[in-house]
Amino acid sequence: MKPVSREVVRIAASMTVACAAGAAILGVVYVATDRYREASALRTEREAVATMLGIDSTTTVVEVRQYLEPARREVIYRAAPFGVPGAEGREVVFGLDGALVGAHALPAGEPVAKTLEPLGRVFVAIRDGRAAGFVVEGEARGYKNFIRFFVALRGDFEVAGVRVIQHEEDPGLGAEVATGWFDGQYVGRSAEEVARLEVTRDPMPEDWRAALVALSRRAPGSGAVHDSLLARERAKPIYAVTGATISSRAVTDGVRVTVEHFRRRWALLAPHLGGMA
Repeated sequence: MKPVSREVVRIAASMTVACAAGAAILGVVYVATDRYREASALRTEREAVATMLGIDSTTTVVEVRQYLEPARREVIYRAAPFGVPGAEGREVVFGLDGALVGAHALPAGEPVAKTLEPLGRVFVAIRDGRAAGFVVEGEARGYKNFIRFFVALRGDFEVAGVRVIQHEEDPGLGAEVATGWFDGQYVGRSAEEVARLEVTRDPMPEDWRAALVALSRRAPGSGAVHDSLLARERAKPIYAVTGATISSRAVTDGVRVTVEHFRRRWALLAPHLGGMA
């Protein structure tokens, strides 16, 4: 073998070893950190659900996971006590036309078939044997990527809170949709008012912004101020984040669709949960 050829082989071998070592290191780092990322995300979600539902010693929570079975054209709901390992749940199945296919007990740890497509979750607060509130998971396409959020609803489907829990919007622009002053605009609006929501690029009134900031900080008396101004603002659109109309409209459209779909689903699902809700 010529000296030049040997040199080329040596360089190629060195680069191959270096790339393999780098890939192995990155793989180990990903595996090591991904577990903590998932644990952190789960902790954030649990804290959000507990806060938004106002969970106390008198409250139990049922988590409902929704799936689509494309081959059978069915929607499957799996309900189980939230945060209670080993608890038995219940599975309810509907056709795409809303007709009940079946309902039965769900053993703890029952695996989810790979053919099922996740469609989101609902957390139901139970007090005195009745559904007292809900947190519904939603998703909307933002400016850069999908925005995932929770919508808290009272028993009459009035919005009790909105919280963005995952996004990749630009800091200082679209990322502002995850702030309390923006999300607070939805609080107190009925399902009928949410169904008519639009977004405006008009500047937000200063007194309304101040009330929303105080509400997000849970300042004393902030709820009363918010409620008094809400009477004026509830017939008006959502004020967009300056320079981030796409992100603002994405969250608003997402909240509207999430609330509308949940109301229809809950009317079908609630009678078949076997006393869980």
